[in-house]
Amino acid sequence: MRLTVAFLVLLSAAACSRSSSSDGGKPAPSVPSSTTTTLSQPIRSQFTLDATGQPFDLRAENGTVSFCDARGARKVNPTTRQDAAFQRACAKREPNTGCGELPLDVQVSSPGLGPNDVVEVSGSAFPLEGHVHDCAAHGPALAVATGDGVVLIDTIKDHVDVLDPMGGDRVAIGPGWIAWSKDSTLDVRAR
Repeated sequence: MRLTVAFLVLLSAAACSRSSSSDGGKPAPSVPSSTTTTLSQPIRSQFTLDATGQPFDLRAENGTVSFCDARGARKVNPTTRQDAAFQRACAKREPNTGCGELPLDVQVSSPGLGPNDVVEVSGSAFPLEGHVHDCAAHGPALAVATGDGVVLIDTIKDHVDVLDPMGGDRVAIGPGWIAWSKDSTLDVRAR
């Protein structure tokens, strides 16, 4: 895994160094300050698990992902891409539809009471497809699940990655992983 990551970093660096020489040394055109990328294929390790009932109390912490379902607490093993029983309490919390109580300054609004929400983070606005179902943050990254998509917002680069265009119910993000649920499935992706 580390060898693959190192190879991708070197390949990326080589591509960047070649791109400036192929156009006569002209600087690359500027990119808009807020960009959106739809990820048609997972660019990192991503997999889906079936839960027993709707997953809840998703957590991505200490390098692991855990959740609860009708069987109780479960811990995800990214190597086998399966879950197993896990000793922790399960709490049915309300979804964070207002993106409150996060380490980021986040506001959610529904302009004109329309079908889509706008998430504002530290002065930058990010229009979303659908209404916010849940939010989670880790560092400058904000994960948002709506009825029409799951997005990861990089608040430093003002960039949005659409992780799942089909929507989600709950979301969790941590130092190594992002996870989201939809109905009785749980998607897990390395960051």
